[in-house]
Amino acid sequence: MHRLVTVAVLLLGVMTVGSAARGEVFKDGETVCFLGDSISAGGRCQTMLADYYLTRFPERTIRFANAGRSGDSAGGSLGRLQEDVIDQKPTSVAIMFGMNDVGRGYYVAAPTADQIRGQKQALDGYRGNMEKVVGRIRAEAGEPKLFFLTPSPFDQTVVLEKNNNQPGCNEGLGKCAAIVRELAAKNNGTVVDFHGPMTALNLEQQKKDPKWTIVGGDRVHPGAPGYLMMTWLFLKTQGAPSLVSKVTVDAAAGRAAESVNAEVASVARKDGGVAFTVLEKALPFPVDPAAKPMLELLPIEKDLNQELLSVTGLAAGAYELKIDGGFVGRYAADELAKGVNLASNAATPQAKQARRVAQLNEQRRNAEAQACSLMNTRRWMQSHYKINVEDPAAVQAHYDGFKDKTEYSAAMALNYIKTWPQYGELRKKVGAFEKDALASRKPVPHAYAVVPAGAERK
Repeated sequence: MHRLVTVAVLLLGVMTVGSAARGEVFKDGETVCFLGDSISAGGRCQTMLADYYLTRFPERTIRFANAGRSGDSAGGSLGRLQEDVIDQKPTSVAIMFGMNDVGRGYYVAAPTADQIRGQKQALDGYRGNMEKVVGRIRAEAGEPKLFFLTPSPFDQTVVLEKNNNQPGCNEGLGKCAAIVRELAAKNNGTVVDFHGPMTALNLEQQKKDPKWTIVGGDRVHPGAPGYLMMTWLFLKTQGAPSLVSKVTVDAAAGRAAESVNAEVASVARKDGGVAFTVLEKALPFPVDPAAKPMLELLPIEKDLNQELLSVTGLAAGAYELKIDGGFVGRYAADELAKGVNLASNAATPQAKQARRVAQLNEQRRNAEAQACSLMNTRRWMQSHYKINVEDPAAVQAHYDGFKDKTEYSAAMALNYIKTWPQYGELRKKVGAFEKDALASRKPVPHAYAVVPAGAERK
């Protein structure tokens, strides 16, 4: 706990809103586009955000649209802005570019005068292209709410065996972040700062372990813990509620003393304990198992995942908590009186239901990411290689022309040849999985029983 508090206090010094507009949670019926490069294209952050909204607000229907494309930049996105963003009729657009705009190749240990000029020109180009992107979105997409995401960091400080570093690149991204803040202020947008807090956490952890990184071995793409941190930062900026539900039952009096975002019924003293029924109006936030190490470093559960149960009026001793007849946990009477947080308890039926919702949402993400990747390859072959993508023979000849079949563009072309016929089906799957996730998140009543440990189960 001490380490979590220390890191959290450290991050408070770098977390700023920095914009004219205050963030707010998404409303029912919203369509939210995430526009960006490969860090957005995988859909990980917006999927975790969708997991939160699906479970915390089961009465709302919010569509999260992936408008990220691998290898893209602010300038590059202008050619696809109509189809990927404007045509989606978004109510909100979250924009994150920088990693492919900053000119990573200009950053070396001892840059030449030409390389320093290249760094400045890249930043000037980034500013100009971001202004064009924002201007078009505002003019052509009906003035959606704008979220300006500072770029996630390039990890130039982690110690790796391979030599893939570009010293100074993260400072360049910090300058991109400053540009983002200026644009947000000019356009009444909300800043979500990834760059400052993620860089600070990286540096703090690397004091203890130089090989620790919030980013992957390529120094660019965050792993699951990094995306969970990004999700936390986004939701904190929105002022997202921490509470799933809060229930307090007085076992001695046989009544519900408090219920917040929940309905409590049928309270009755039973077997030296108490039984009751709870219908919560939300589910706990399902955290990706691969991201759980971040829970040890950041107050994510405190900030986003409080499913609180208190049972007072019990005689001293140990008690079992059962929900729908299944064992959930063993607690002392004073623990139950103080209150326990069930949100991260994987044994509860609510947590299991939330995980099913997240699994369906992950299938949606995967299908959407595959479809977006195919479309990105199709556009790249058209614009860069001038290939007639409607002609299978031309696409095959394009692939055959690569001497090195492991080259990225060759691999993407081969994947396109094999998978493009499935594009329509992938888009259908996106809608089907989204529909299933929406249908599966409705909370249901559960029967609780708190009985002395070791008592005969009834």
